[in-house]
Amino acid sequence: MTRIELERVLTLNRVWQPIATIAVKRAMTLVFRGRARVVDPQTYQIYDWPQWLSEMSVRNDAHVVEHDYIRTAHLQVRKPEVITLARFAGFPNTGVPYSRRGVYERDNGQCQFCGLFVGRHSMTIDHVQPLSRGGGTNWLNCVLACGRCNHAKGDRTPREAGMELRREPFQPTRDQLILGGVNMVESWKSFLTEKHMKVKA
Repeated sequence: MTRIELERVLTLNRVWQPIATIAVKRAMTLVFRGRARVVDPQTYQIYDWPQWLSEMSVRNDAHVVEHDYIRTAHLQVRKPEVITLARFAGFPNTGVPYSRRGVYERDNGQCQFCGLFVGRHSMTIDHVQPLSRGGGTNWLNCVLACGRCNHAKGDRTPREAGMELRREPFQPTRDQLILGGVNMVESWKSFLTEKHMKVKA
């Protein structure tokens, strides 16, 4: 199943350690502004924006694999798969604070009751132990749910609603969120450690 909202670019820090995945358009904006450069995952050559535009774009009427390009008014520009930040050499944070986006990524964009892939704009968060009964808004009590399952569960526990969680909620590590909720791209593998690969599996 293709999930356009999950199409991402692997983002490396300045010393080429994977730190996140970000939306394609945001990645291209960072490169355009000089805050990142594109990495060719086959040759490891790096490109700034003028170089990328010069070498990796074609005319609008050229025949290309449409999924691999973004169309502008005059050109079709190849989407980057990997970028490296120009200055940042560390990691975004040492911990992983709770967030709706984090729950989405931890749960791989799937309803934790029925398994349906859910878009970010239509996602809901279910409190396993309802708020009205003392449940908290945290990693261990929140899961991604589609609207239908969230409505069906209502103000009950999964057991009371006759529903079963696909996986118990847990507090993820930073490495677990790098690839969480996204479609793996084959070219990323040479930039990832065995630890990252185990997390995705």
